[in-house]
Amino acid sequence: FVVVSLLNKKFTTPVSKRTANPVYLVQDTTFDFALYLSLADRLGVVELVVWDKQTLTKEYLGEVSIPLEDWFGKDEDGEEKERTYAFDQPGNVAFTLNLISTRTNGQPTGSIQVKLGFAPAPDTDPQNTMPFEDVYAELLRRTRPSLISAPP
Repeated sequence: FVVVSLLNKKFTTPVSKRTANPVYLVQDTTFDFALYLSLADRLGVVELVVWDKQTLTKEYLGEVSIPLEDWFGKDEDGEEKERTYAFDQPGNVAFTLNLISTRTNGQPTGSIQVKLGFAPAPDTDPQNTMPFEDVYAELLRRTRPSLISAPP
């Protein structure tokens, strides 16, 4: 199973039994994180920690962290691609990341496929919302430190 976190919110996928290569249903693994421009400076990374659930224990398999600047724009080979920001936009496809281990005694095992994208908040008027491209640019701008925000 996978624990997905951003800011102080966490979601967990269902446990897939008797498989080393789980495939999840979209409705079980699509998670909504509310993003506010006022919290952009605390946004950090999307973190995914992968576990293998045993009967009495769980085994750490590895993790990945995806910083905001890597959410869009690279394909699986690390090459620039056409950017798509909406989650359901046809060009927005999942990408594969190799797991790493942040534990001294753990070897990472495997990879994970991830798809990121923006979705409008429920009950919002599309006429009164920023385009997703502008939202992403503003999030990036607000997360980058500047000389003005640096301590003396």
